[in-house]
Amino acid sequence: MADDEHAVIMADPEGIIGYWSPGATSLFGYLPDEAVGRSLDLIVPEAFRERHWAGFHRAVSSGICRLDRATTNIPVRHKTGSVEAYPGRFVFLQGPRGDVVGVLGIYSKRQGSEVAFGPVREL
Repeated sequence: MADDEHAVIMADPEGIIGYWSPGATSLFGYLPDEAVGRSLDLIVPEAFRERHWAGFHRAVSSGICRLDRATTNIPVRHKTGSVEAYPGRFVFLQGPRGDVVGVLGIYSKRQGSEVAFGPVREL
């Protein structure tokens, strides 16, 4: 796949975007200067925000994420306002003491059969 078919987004532990790749612009429509420095709410659909932030803060504080390195279909709000599911995965960025210093999200171009998250079941 070409670079514009992969979106790479890095956010700090508070969910503020610090890096926005050219592929993120291609897939989600926002330019880097529209995204960097803003909250992940920019791309998290409103209907998913409460669940997103609960899971995000729990994962960052505990260092444990059920979605860490697992590919799943993630709903993303495009600049146009449309919401689409993209195959994506998350990777924690850890400091020298093992604390989470950031989260990397890597999304791939849609293949056409993606569906957004369904109800979350606890394991």
